This record gives sequence, C-alpha cells and structure tokens, in this order.
Amino acid sequence: MAPAIHPCELVEVLRRHHLTPAIIFLTSRRACDDALEAFTHEPPALSQERGETIRTFLETFSKDFPSIENHPLIPVVQAYGVAAHHAGHLPSWKIAIEELMRHGYLDAVFATTTLAAGVDFPARTVVVTQSSIRKSQDFTDLTISEIQQLAGRGGRRGKDLVGFVVITPSPYIDLHVLAKGLTGFPEPINSQFVVSYPMVLNLLKAHSLDQIEGLLAKSFAQFQLNQRAEIHQDNLDTIHSQLKPYGPRECADWITQWKVFDLARRRKSHRRPPMETDTPFVKACLPFLTPGRVVGVSKGRALILRQYRSRGTFTPMISVLKSKGTIGECHASSVTDVYDHIIEFQPLRGFPWVSPPTLTQLTQAITQLPARLPTVPILTQAPQTEETLLNDVLTDEFACPTCPSHPACKKDYAMASRLRIKSQQLEKTIQALKDGLWHQFQHKADILHKFGYLTSTYQLTQDGEWARLIRIDHSLLITELIRMDAFSGGAPELLAGVMASICHDDDRPGSYVRLSTGLSSMLSQVRTVADSLGAYESPPLLRADVAGLAEQWIGQPQSGWTALVRSTSMAEGDVYRLLARTLEFLSQLHGLRHTHPGLADSAHQAMEIMRREVLQELP
Repeated sequence: MAPAIHPCELVEVLRRHHLTPAIIFLTSRRACDDALEAFTHEPPALSQERGETIRTFLETFSKDFPSIENHPLIPVVQAYGVAAHHAGHLPSWKIAIEELMRHGYLDAVFATTTLAAGVDFPARTVVVTQSSIRKSQDFTDLTISEIQQLAGRGGRRGKDLVGFVVITPSPYIDLHVLAKGLTGFPEPINSQFVVSYPMVLNLLKAHSLDQIEGLLAKSFAQFQLNQRAEIHQDNLDTIHSQLKPYGPRECADWITQWKVFDLARRRKSHRRPPMETDTPFVKACLPFLTPGRVVGVSKGRALILRQYRSRGTFTPMISVLKSKGTIGECHASSVTDVYDHIIEFQPLRGFPWVSPPTLTQLTQAITQLPARLPTVPILTQAPQTEETLLNDVLTDEFACPTCPSHPACKKDYAMASRLRIKSQQLEKTIQALKDGLWHQFQHKADILHKFGYLTSTYQLTQDGEWARLIRIDHSLLITELIRMDAFSGGAPELLAGVMASICHDDDRPGSYVRLSTGLSSMLSQVRTVADSLGAYESPPLLRADVAGLAEQWIGQPQSGWTALVRSTSMAEGDVYRLLARTLEFLSQLHGLRHTHPGLADSAHQAMEIMRREVLQELP
C-alpha cells in the first residue's frame, strides 16, 4: 500500500492541475487539524493581495460573529488559502469557512465526512482518502449513500462544466468499497419514526384511540413495515404449499399432536422437571431466534447457528457466529436486537454447526451486511402453552402410539416440523410488522398508565397534562425527577449541570472540570432514578465532567468563553453543542411555569446567564 500523500504536496498538485477549490475528506478531526498544522512549516503560498482579501472578509464577518475575531487558525487561512472544517469547531467558524469557500477565496478545505450531508458546500474537486468511518467504537465501511454524498460535492453549479473526484493512495482505502459506492444504487431510505412518551401523551390529548390507530397506519414507517410484511407473506404462501402434502391424517393437526407426544416422551424420562425462568420478552423472542437469523448482541452483530436449552437450568441458549469469524455461546436474553434479515444455510448437528465452506461464506456475508438493518418489532404477550394437552399425553389413554398413522407421522415429522416452525415464525413476523407501531403505542401508553400519567381509559391525568410538554430525550426520567421534587430549591447552576449530563450523548474522552458537592449529590440521586427506569427508558450517560462544565459556565459568569474551553479537554465545538442543547432542555422546563413556577424560574435564570458571548451569536 502506497503511503498517504502529504497535505501540502496534495494541495500543490491540485493547484497545478487547476483542480481547486477542493474538499479533502480525511478520517478524523485530528487528521484535519494535523493537515492544517503541516502548512505552518511551509512558506506562504498566497499573494499578498489575496491574503488581504481574506483578512478583510473575516474582519467584516467578525462584526456579526465576534467569537472568530481572534481565532488561532486565521493566520493559516490568510497565508495558505486552506482551512479545516469539522464538528470540533464553533458553528460561527464553520460558517466563516463555508462563506470563504463560496466566494472562491480558499483553495482547499480539510473536512470529515460530516460535511458531505446536510450542508450546501460544493467545490470543483473532491478528494477521497478513506473508505471507512468511525461509528461508535469501531470503523465501518462507508455506505453507498455516504460515498455518493461525498462524490456529489464535486462540481459547482454555474461555475464548473464538470466536477472531479480524486482517490488518493492511503492506508485507509479499499477500492472495492469505493467502486461499489460510486457505481451502485443508494441504500433504501428507512423511516426513523419512534413512538415516544411525549408523543403518546400529546396524541391522546388531541385524538381518540381509533383516530390514533388510523394516523399511525398512514405513517411512512407503517407503510415500510407493511411492505416488509408483504414479502414475508409471499414466503409464507410458498411454505403453505410445501405443507400441503403433509395434510391432516387421523388427527386434525397431527404435527402439533406429534410434537406434544415427543415432548411428553422426553419429559417423562427427565429425573426432574425443567425450571421455567424465561421472561416474557425472551419468550417472545425465541420463535425468531432460529438458525440464519441476524441479531444484535452486546458487541455488534451475530448470526444464529442453533438454539438450544442448557441441560442444568433449561435456560434458552444460542450458538452464534460473530463478525470476526468466531463462534460463541450466549444466553438468549443477551440479544439486544432481532433483525428482519435471515441468511439461509444448512445446519449440522455437531460443532461448528455448519460445514467449513459454509462457515467461510457466512463469515463473509456478515461483514457485507448493510450498515442499517430493519428490526422485527417484538410483541411481548405471553405465548400459548400446551400444558393441558401435555398432561393428557402423559396418561395411558393417549392414542398416538397405537394410531395407524404412527409410522408415517414418525417418518414425516422432521421435515413437516421444520416447515411448520418456519410458517409460525413468518406468521409472527407478519403480525409483528403489521401491528408494530400500534403495539409500540399501546406499550408506551400502558407504561404511562403504570406511572400515573394516564388513567385506565387512556385519559391524561393532572401529571400527564404537564408531562406532555416535556418533548425531549429521556422525558420519563425528567418528569419523574420533577414529581420527586429532585430540583426543588436547587440553584440555577445545579439545574443546568443535571440537564447537561442528561442531554449529553457523546462518549468521547472526558474533560477535567470538577463539580461541586451539591451537584455531585444531585447527580447521584439522578443516576439512581435513571437506573430504576432502565426497563422503560434507556438511561443517559450522566457524565459528571460535562455537568461540571455547565455548572462552571453559570456559576462563574465573570469567566469568559476562552477560560471555559481551556479548563476542559473537550473540543470547542463540542462544548458549544453541549451548552446549546442544555439551553434546549432548560427551555422545556421553563415551559412549566403554570404548574411548576419555582422550577421554571430557576430554569429561566440559568438560561439568562448562559446566553452570553458565543451562545448569543446564533439563535
């Protein structure tokens, strides 16, 4: 693999071949900053006249955005005509770079892939130096849509007759991924619609249950679920035709009858009956955890090779093939997501449960799965049991051993049972997809009734009336804290600190700000409540360091923005987003002034102190 091209040499080549202005996409924020730092060791590349034009533009721009007036990157931009653009910078600085680029004052911008979507930021040339991107804790290949978004920035309408995409040698390049992205069709658009607690309360405030069910049925999310259900219905029809040769015999449903007979025979040989410890959610998942199903586990995705129960405790277990090609065993309860995606293969009875060639093919198939996969909505009602029929089987009057169809049933049961299991699985999947959104709504409504926000007839209670106004993430946690008077008598800086820790969802390395004893005590209480609500709502990160930042910004109003940024290891842009989102959360609390005037007052005071310097520049 050829080494990556030095950024100064790369920009010089682009200038020489009249391929500027260019956007150069790099793998990380650090790479963008390092690329810009490399220019400081070179002689200035711009004429004095062009540098003066950039300086004049930035001086005029800083009148509306004072935060960029003494920005440390201004000398590099003026001397070399290059800049960096990523989420670690302030919004005002990113806007300045975008305007410089639109006016044609810059030759190159080093950026992360976040620039590719959502910003009108074209250039004559796009330089791609990567084929993967960091998501969560690992690197994944760029999707076709992401690659086409990158390439689509090449060519300025009205200025360039043609746009250019340049792929440079780099250790981070896989040409097969880029070729597929540049020539393939984009991934389908999947709805990100989620039924939330505030949505349930607000819908019930304005509509009847019948109207809500109709509204959900007309949504784009339900339309996509219905499309997936139709595909499964076609597969179900095929399986029903394959089951026709195994039609009714002496029994109306001989497959179920034989299954119960076989289970009774095996259970009778046990020295002790197995313990039934499955939770309702695990019971609902088990029909889907069949060989070939792609599932989510704690460390990524996996493919199920077999499902079985442990001999000692009768706990449901699965053997899975992980993305790195390793085979492992885990409890069925450890499955976090059940994806609506099955990879067909022929399982074997012994380890590794598939043939070696098939194992290689499955490992490759897992690595090539799309970045986003639709999930199966799991309906958590308790499944029907066969205990009554099983007890009848254990008596001496059961006819199966003496039935004339016994030999034929014994011969056909294995194949017919496999088809029946597939049929039942598809029926459950179709039902789950068709009832998916409505089931989510009912599930959320039942939880709200349990906590006292709704009556048994789904009418809003007094608490439900004000709780519907909290339309932000972790709304259940926040409303429960309000009901507990957790913020009663708290200073504005403590309230802002708690809201900052709740709203922050970035797991980047922490800062170094210490928090007061009062905020530490309050955060401990919030963490206890969040853990108790874990079954109903995913708990926030509740990082103490970001809480300390918000507390410092409000508690020390004489301290400036520069001092705040220097006190933390967080990037300037991350600090801005944290405080801006904290303001959004506080504004929701301020909306409760009619029912919780003390809390609304404290939130208003915090907002007034927070809105200064950088946080005043943008709405």
